Amino acid sequence: MSDDEVDHELLELLRESLGIGVKPVSKRAELRVLKDAEYVCDNAADVTIDSSCTKAAASYIWARICEEGYSSKSWSTHELHPKVKDRTAVEFIFTMDLLNFCFWSDDPGGAPFTVDYHGTEWTGYWSLVAALQRAIEEGTRITRSKLSRNNSHESGH
Repeated sequence: MSDDEVDHELLELLRESLGIGVKPVSKRAELRVLKDAEYVCDNAADVTIDSSCTKAAASYIWARICEEGYSSKSWSTHELHPKVKDRTAVEFIFTMDLLNFCFWSDDPGGAPFTVDYHGTEWTGYWSLVAALQRAIEEGTRITRSKLSRNNSHESGH
């Protein structure tokens, strides 16, 4: 299978796992995600995706989700995750995903990045989420796209 082909087996596994079938799409949104992803795949010299490993990872993740009863509902029950499902939650998740790589440690044995938030010390992924929540509480509109475009702390207030 080439990188340009759809992996129907993986797609079917996803549909089956989610209990959904093929639904007709009346009008597709013009998001350019696939076109941009295709560009990256076609031009990335040092990155490859192993299809068999992707399938194995998807199966493992799905098994863990089923074992632990994880869902979008359980995700939002964590004290640091957004509780409402609105535009601000989407902006929060988008910002969190953009910044998540920043908290990987170069030194596995070193002290992790830590954020104190409401009397609890959070590390790793949770330190990022706590820092975002604290910024929002303090009035910094850190998840707003205009702030990201301007790349300026002052523009967030």
